[in-house]
Amino acid sequence: MQEERGRSAYRPNCNGLSSYYRERFGSHSPEVYMNLRISGFDDRMERDEIKKFLTSELKKFAPFEIKVVKNPDEDERLAYVNFERNDCARKVRYTMMDRLKAVLGKHVQCDPAGILRDQEGKYIPDRFNRAIHDVKKDVGSSGGNRNRPTKEPSTWRLKNDDDEATRTLFVGNMPSDVKEREIRKIFEDYGKVEEVDIKTPINTDAAYAFVMFQTVDQAINAKAGEQERSLRNGGSRMKIGYGKSQVSRRLFVGGLGDWCDKEMLQKSFGKYGTVESIEYNNYEPYAYVVYENTKDSQKACQGLKGASISKNKDNLIMVDYAKDLTALPEKQQFMRKRRASKSPVGANGPRTPPGSPKDTVRNFEELDATYAATWSGKMALKKTDYPVKFYRVYGAERLVVKLLRDEDDAPLRLLITQRLSLSSQNLLFDKLSLCNSKDLSLGVITGKKALEDLQPLVNYFTNKEAAGVVTVPGGILYIFPFCEFALRLLKEFTPQINVFNENCPFLLGALAVRAGETPTN
Repeated sequence: MQEERGRSAYRPNCNGLSSYYRERFGSHSPEVYMNLRISGFDDRMERDEIKKFLTSELKKFAPFEIKVVKNPDEDERLAYVNFERNDCARKVRYTMMDRLKAVLGKHVQCDPAGILRDQEGKYIPDRFNRAIHDVKKDVGSSGGNRNRPTKEPSTWRLKNDDDEATRTLFVGNMPSDVKEREIRKIFEDYGKVEEVDIKTPINTDAAYAFVMFQTVDQAINAKAGEQERSLRNGGSRMKIGYGKSQVSRRLFVGGLGDWCDKEMLQKSFGKYGTVESIEYNNYEPYAYVVYENTKDSQKACQGLKGASISKNKDNLIMVDYAKDLTALPEKQQFMRKRRASKSPVGANGPRTPPGSPKDTVRNFEELDATYAATWSGKMALKKTDYPVKFYRVYGAERLVVKLLRDEDDAPLRLLITQRLSLSSQNLLFDKLSLCNSKDLSLGVITGKKALEDLQPLVNYFTNKEAAGVVTVPGGILYIFPFCEFALRLLKEFTPQINVFNENCPFLLGALAVRAGETPTN
C-alpha cells in the first residue's frame, strides 16, 4: 500500500549529502560556499588521524582551517573545514570524495556548511560552524498524512506572513524531475494557476518553483493547505512561502465585498497618483486598478496592502501587482522601435532578459556556476550519439521543455539531419533577431560527462564551415560552432556570454518556434 501524500520516507544519499543536511536544506547544493562539514568517519579513526589526513590531502587548497569535534547527539566525529578561497570547498566535494571514502571510511559524507537558503532558493553565507538545531517532529497523527514538524526549520528563510502575501508562491524541496502538470494538479484545487516556473539548480537532485495564482487569497489558501505536504507519495515535504511580484502599473485588489464600489476605490487609490482605469463590478470580491506609471502603483501597493478603505476597519484588502494587459508584447515593442529608428539590428541594445546574470561569463566554470543545465539528452549525427547538456542563456525555459521533450517528458533524441552553410546567412540572422524570449532560446551545448566528449562534433561543423539543423515537433534547433554568426547572435541577445573561441569544445544552440506555430502550454 502506498504511503499517503505528506508522509516522509527515507531517501538514499545523493551527491554525497548527509541526511542531516538534506532534512534541513533539501537536496540542493549551493552554487557558492567556502565551508565543509564532513561526517561518517570510520569509528576506528582518531581525531588526530582525521585532521592529519585532511591537512595533507587538502594542502593544494590552502589556506584553510580544520576543526574536528565530537557530535554530542550522535556520538560521532565531525570535521569542519573553513577555506579562504572561492571554489575550494566545491572542488573538494566534486573531485575528492572517492579518495576521502577510501581512507576515512566508505560512509563519509561531505556537506556545504554555514549556509542559509533565501526565498528564491539561493544560498546566503552564514557564520562558520553555526549551530543548527534539530527540528522536533510531531509524532502524533492527524488523518495519517499530516505528520509535520512543529516549527519551521531555521534554514528556510521563507516569507510566511499573510499580511505580506502575494499571488505568487515559492515552493521548494521538490524532486528535480518534477513536472508542471504535477504542480498544477495539486495547486489548482485552490484556484486558477496562471503560471508555473520550475527552477532546477545545477548539481542537485531537487527543484523549486514559482506558482502564480489569479488572486492573493487563492495563494494564501494554497500555502496553508500544502505547507509541509509532499508532492509525491513518500517524497520530501514542500517548503512554501510568498514570492516576489513583478512590478507593473496594474494592481490586483482582493478582499472586497458588497461594501465596496468604484467611487471608494477611486478615492482610496487616487491618493497615490493618477488612476488610469478601474476594472470592477459591484459585489465582486476583487478589482484591478491601473495607474499611469509604476512609480504610483508601487506607492499604492506599499501603502494599501493589508489596509482598510472602508469605515469598517475589519474590511482589510489585499493588494498585489497584476499583468499589465495594455502593454505591448515584447516582440511588438521591438518591431515598433526598429520601424521608428530604421536602425540596423542591435541598435537598440542587447535584450538580456530581466533577472539574468549581468557579469561576463568567460569560461565553463563560470558558465556552470551561473547558469543551470536545463536540458540533457543525446544529439546524434549519422551513427554517433553525443550525450550533451544545454545551458540556457537566453529565452524561456518553457520553450526548451515543450520542444525538446516528448509527451512523457523524456528528452528527445536530437538527430542532425541537415547542414547549413555559414556563408551569407543574413536572412537567417534577421529572422532570429526578430524573435523574443518566448519564441527563441539560446543555449551553450557541452558534453554531458566531459567537455572533450563533444569535440568531434565541434570539429565536424568547424571543418565543414556549417551549422547543424535539428527539426523537432513545433520548432527548429540550429547548432553553431565558434563562428562570426554565433558571436553576432550572442551579442544581440546575451552579450555577457563570452565562452566561445577557436579552441572551445562548445556549440551554440538556437531553438526557435517554427513559423506559424506556438508551443503548447
